[in-house]
Amino acid sequence: MVWKLAIAAGVAVLIGLGVWLLWPTGEDPGPFEFLGAYDIATDAWQYGEIRVGEISGLAYDGETGAFFAVSDNRGEEGTPGKLYTLAIYVTEDGIGNVAVKDLLLLDRAASEPGVQPYEANEIDAEEVVLAPDGSLIVSSERDLADRPWIRRFSQDGEWIGGYQLPTQFTVAEDHGVRSNLGIEALCLADAGATLFAANEQALAQDGPLADVEEGTRVRILRFETGTQTPSAIAQYVYETERIFAVPADGGYADNGVTAMIDASGIAPEFDLIVMERAYVAGVGNDVKLFGVRLENATDVSGLDSLAASAFVQPVEKTLLLRISALAEHSDVEVAPDNLEAMTVGPRLPDGRRTLLLASDNNFNASQRNLFLAFAARRGR
Repeated sequence: MVWKLAIAAGVAVLIGLGVWLLWPTGEDPGPFEFLGAYDIATDAWQYGEIRVGEISGLAYDGETGAFFAVSDNRGEEGTPGKLYTLAIYVTEDGIGNVAVKDLLLLDRAASEPGVQPYEANEIDAEEVVLAPDGSLIVSSERDLADRPWIRRFSQDGEWIGGYQLPTQFTVAEDHGVRSNLGIEALCLADAGATLFAANEQALAQDGPLADVEEGTRVRILRFETGTQTPSAIAQYVYETERIFAVPADGGYADNGVTAMIDASGIAPEFDLIVMERAYVAGVGNDVKLFGVRLENATDVSGLDSLAASAFVQPVEKTLLLRISALAEHSDVEVAPDNLEAMTVGPRLPDGRRTLLLASDNNFNASQRNLFLAFAARRGR
C-alpha cells in the first residue's frame, strides 16, 4: 500500500546498506525464536539502474534456495509488475545479506506469445507463492477498475492461468472489494492442492473498516487448484483486531490482513498463520501473527453480505507473535516497518524451519526495506 509510513520515533536513520542484529527482550516469543534483521535504506537498494523496493510478497524455492519477491509499485518507479529473484542468506545468527539476482516483468496478455508488460495502474501485485509445478501464483489488489485478480505465471513471467473470484468480490456500487483493499494474502496448502486467499479489509457489503473500537471482517477463500481456472469452494470469516492506538491529531490509522502461510511445517496445531499489519499516524506500525484454525468456522460462500447475515462463526485465532512500535508490547526489540510479506524459508543446520518477514518501503525516504528472520520452535 502506498500510504503506510512506518518509522517509530527514536529509530536511527541508516545511511546506505546496513545490518541490524537484534535480539529478544528476554520474554518467551512463543513458537518462534528471533534470529535477526537486515535493513536496507530506501535510497541504497538498486539493481543496475532500477531502484528496488515495495516488496509486498515473498516466496521461497526449496530446490534452488532462491526467493521470489513481487513489488506492488503501480508504475511510479518504471514498468509495474516486477518480480525479483533474491538471495537471502539466513543463519542461526540472523540475515547476513539480501541481494537481487534477477528481475523479470509479469505478462498482461495471456493470448499473445511472450511477455507483454503491464501498463501503469493495471497491476498492484501484493503476493506471490510458488506452486509444486514451478509456476508462480500472484495476486493483484486492483487494476484500472479497482478489480482484484489471482493469476498463474511461468518463471519467465508469462501468464498461463488464473483463479475465478467469487461474486461477492465483484466491484459495484457499495459492493465488492474496496479500492486498495483487495486480495492481499495468498498461500498454498495440502502439498499445493489448496490455495487460500484473503482480502485486506472488509468487502463494501460486509461491514466497516477497522477502527480503534473494532476490527474488520475479512473473507478467507479456499480454492482447489486442480482445474485450469479454479473457483472458490469455501469462504470463512476472519475478524481482525481493532487498531492498536489512537492516531495523533485525527491522523490516518488502519489495520488489515497483509500475508498468510500454511502453518503445517512450523506450527502444526494450526491450519494457517495470518499476519495483521496496523499503522497509526504519529505512533508507527504494529504487526501481529496469529495461528488460525478453520475446523469450526462457518462456510459463508452463500452469503453475499456478512452485515445482514445471521450468526456466523469466524475462524479461531491465537496470537503467536507481536512486533510493535510500542516497545513495551513488542516481543522483539525492533521497530517494525510496513511488513507485508511472509514466507517459510530454509532449514537451519539443526533442522528447524525459518520464517521470514519483509516490508514494503513505499519508496519513501523515511522507511526502509526491512527483513526479519525467525526460527520455528516446533513443526517439521
